[in-house]
Amino acid sequence: MNPSVVSIEPVPQCPGCGSRARTPVLGDGGGRLDLARCDDCRLVHSLGRHRTALLDEGYGARAPDHDEVDRQRKRRAVALYDELCGGQLARPRPGAAALDLGCNTGLLLDVLAEVGYETEGVERSPGAREYARKHHRIHDLDLEQPGATTARTYALVTMTHVLEHMGDPVVVANFVARHLDPDGRGIIEVPNWDDLARGLWGRRYRPLELGDHVCFFDRETLSDVLVRGGLEIEALWSRPQGATLVMPSVLTALDHARALAPWTGRSSQGALSARGELGDRAPGTLRARVLHALDLLDPWLARVFTPDSRRGANLVAVVRPARGPHHAQHRV
Repeated sequence: MNPSVVSIEPVPQCPGCGSRARTPVLGDGGGRLDLARCDDCRLVHSLGRHRTALLDEGYGARAPDHDEVDRQRKRRAVALYDELCGGQLARPRPGAAALDLGCNTGLLLDVLAEVGYETEGVERSPGAREYARKHHRIHDLDLEQPGATTARTYALVTMTHVLEHMGDPVVVANFVARHLDPDGRGIIEVPNWDDLARGLWGRRYRPLELGDHVCFFDRETLSDVLVRGGLEIEALWSRPQGATLVMPSVLTALDHARALAPWTGRSSQGALSARGELGDRAPGTLRARVLHALDLLDPWLARVFTPDSRRGANLVAVVRPARGPHHAQHRV
């Protein structure tokens, strides 16, 4: 039997609210990696996931493949986060600390250090964790454990493309709330279930990463999870951008072509194959030119879609700790 099939464990209830009442939205509900919408809180979630140990194996392998193109994309992301924070994120006060949850090999932490933050991260994958520790303080924590803590708070907590992997996203949101300074800000970015391109590809759409992603958020369900985790939402951004509109479909088309050519011996199904295909990356100069060309579409897309569009590939929430005694009693 295929080891990746053996590794799949069920998700028997909604990760957001615990309900077992659900309606299939991708597949008929009989597949181990089908998706369903919770009848109570409306969160779309997977019916199964690969075991954590299997998923962790590929993360550390990415580190040597990072190049200046990747760093420039992270700088571009930080510029967006700074804009959403009113220009305050990229001008930290002296001694301000930033914590990146699911920091992988530390690429975002590298950029935050460039703008002046003291940097720490949380990472579960041993290979990625050891690589990031070359430049940053890295914690080995299970974010889904209610008592998990780094024993301090931060001016900035970031969590980009992590919450969708979690089986208990409310507990993880509460980790963010407990580790923010009273005037601190959090940046939480997730893939958007309402992505304009998703409907074109069905279950083959690569950003779904079936078997890895557990939660599939839209604007309402992300807001619900964050608020129940003890956070207030200051801004919730989503807008189609050239790179995130075009590149996922191009990669999905390549996956589909491979599936039609079985002699390649490569599968396009699920998260494991997508993560392992480092060979898909074009040389840096070519990638830089392609991405720059796609970025030129952004001003036009900004005229067509507002920042609160439902159709962007990603959702970005700017959050702060909720006020009131209930939240205060849970702070670090």
